[in-house]
Amino acid sequence: MGPQLDQGITVEITNLLSKNHLSSEIRAIIYSSLEANSKAGEHYRWAHLTLMNCECINGVPEVALPGAIAMELSALAADIFDDIQDQDNDDQPWRKIPTANALNLAICLSMLSSEAVEQIQDGRIYREVNRTLNKMWIRASDGQFQEALLDTCEKVSLDDYFDLVKRKSGSLTASACKIGAILGGASEEIVLQLEQFGSNLGIMSQLWNDLNDFLNFEKKRDFVNNRKTLPYVYLLNTLDGKKVNEFRELTRLQRFGKQEQDYLKQLAIDEGVVHYCRVMYELFRRKSLEIVQRLPVLENRKEKMIKLVEENV
Repeated sequence: MGPQLDQGITVEITNLLSKNHLSSEIRAIIYSSLEANSKAGEHYRWAHLTLMNCECINGVPEVALPGAIAMELSALAADIFDDIQDQDNDDQPWRKIPTANALNLAICLSMLSSEAVEQIQDGRIYREVNRTLNKMWIRASDGQFQEALLDTCEKVSLDDYFDLVKRKSGSLTASACKIGAILGGASEEIVLQLEQFGSNLGIMSQLWNDLNDFLNFEKKRDFVNNRKTLPYVYLLNTLDGKKVNEFRELTRLQRFGKQEQDYLKQLAIDEGVVHYCRVMYELFRRKSLEIVQRLPVLENRKEKMIKLVEENV
């Protein structure tokens, strides 16, 4: 995706905000949030994912812009809701404003994503994209709701965890890939394949984030808040005897200092947390690659998709 396409996305987002007569204050926070949500200097990564799927099946990226913008705004809204619920990532723009304003910002972004897809001219395609977007929000919201419930449970199975991740993280990437395929004119079979590709991509990304965030005590509060990430759930289901009691006591502490952090780090090493998470990550990575490799499209059309999976760390 080149600078020209990024410029086109910026113009369309600006037009969308202007058309809805948003105040200068909320426009400013939207722009700063979109900038902050970029990863490693890559702007509009959710829009890019949508357009990449469109291009993979020989579609025209410009035609898929409404869907790409809808996914970019939806993903940002989902991140805001997630950070409010988790009470972390305090350095983000939406965490530096009152919670009530952040909630209104996320709601506004989710509604703007619906406005974006209204630019799709073909009625049948519009309905299909809009339905995909709505189902994504329903599944992701249910996942967010279930996550809050699981955080209060002492016992959570690995099946519970993977079902949650599929609903929450998997539904976002699955929708981006599906919308890109729909707007690219893919057959129903290929649309389903790319949707499945996106689901696996989202799950593997979440597994990697869970592993990296588990012991990141400076920026994340996953363990302190009893967030049922994969390392946490793995330990819940593998520890026994004295260790499981010590782990449960650790999860109930009001103060979590360096001694407790060092103990948890050592426990993670001793119990093979890193190895297990990496094995599961590799499993979903291979599933993603296999789907791309089976796609009945020219090999050069798959290159970006394969690179995305291989570099998704």
